[in-house]
Amino acid sequence: MAKTLVILNPISGNGNGAKLWASIEAALRQGGLDFDLARTTAPREAVTIAEKAKRDGYETLISVGGDGTTNEIVNGMLRATGEQPCGTLGIIPVGSGNDFLKMLPQPSSPQSKKRRLDWREGVQRIFTGSSHWVDVGKAVCDKPAPGFPTMHYFINALDTGFGAQVAMHAHDFPYLTGTPMYLASVFKTLVKYSVPHVKIQFGGECIEQSSTMIAAANGRCIGGGFWIAPTARNDDGLLDVMIAQGLGRIGILSLLPKVMNGTHIGDPRVQFAQTARLVIESPEPLTIETDGEIPYLDAHRVETEILSKRLRVIA
Repeated sequence: MAKTLVILNPISGNGNGAKLWASIEAALRQGGLDFDLARTTAPREAVTIAEKAKRDGYETLISVGGDGTTNEIVNGMLRATGEQPCGTLGIIPVGSGNDFLKMLPQPSSPQSKKRRLDWREGVQRIFTGSSHWVDVGKAVCDKPAPGFPTMHYFINALDTGFGAQVAMHAHDFPYLTGTPMYLASVFKTLVKYSVPHVKIQFGGECIEQSSTMIAAANGRCIGGGFWIAPTARNDDGLLDVMIAQGLGRIGILSLLPKVMNGTHIGDPRVQFAQTARLVIESPEPLTIETDGEIPYLDAHRVETEILSKRLRVIA
């Protein structure tokens, strides 16, 4: 394998990174992988590590963390290459959601949707998997959260509204991970949430309405187990857009089981579309979530587009 750097987030998955690293390292070494190691010690540090690694000639970067860690690494890779194809990414899941990996391979049954991803599977992919080119999303907004730039990349999904408000509470429950953590966040968010009035532009169409949630998905699953865009592909050059009507608590609770099973397509409260570019505007401040991170706060306009086949992923 080409020059390889493993980037470990020790606190990912409520400390799973640190707990599992000795076993992961032993498996990688026993498999014959020659690699260097970098550990993150602060939020957003993986962006800097990955960008420097690409400039230093590392072809393959391996993320040992969750979706947030992987998101940071991809941001660093693309910044180093100026949005050109940026090399190869391997992923060993130890995070809370690990949603991006659920596209590799694309799940084909309810059983595979519910299957818990394991770090051993990630290690096995490194040695036996094949690489596939996937798309990357790009967002631009003039209201970044502290520590984030105005331009931010994502590999799984961007959303605003109820989902982003849930993400704000996701780590309020340090004893939970995965779907239970996000469900706890859902119920906490239901106590107090806002339904903004938005203008959504894509493909020559303009929609203005109150909307509980808007998602622009490159992958299928968010929040550890919510199949927001069950037919999305991450290699088709398109974002799968989901727009939910403005719903009250009862409406959200009745829609939630459908979203968890990916059966909300056809529900009259939800509209789907595909586009390469999406603009969301609102007179009200919006929280924007990407891959479990919150790069934008108090936003009034965010522009999103898909960058076709920019990242090679070991699958």
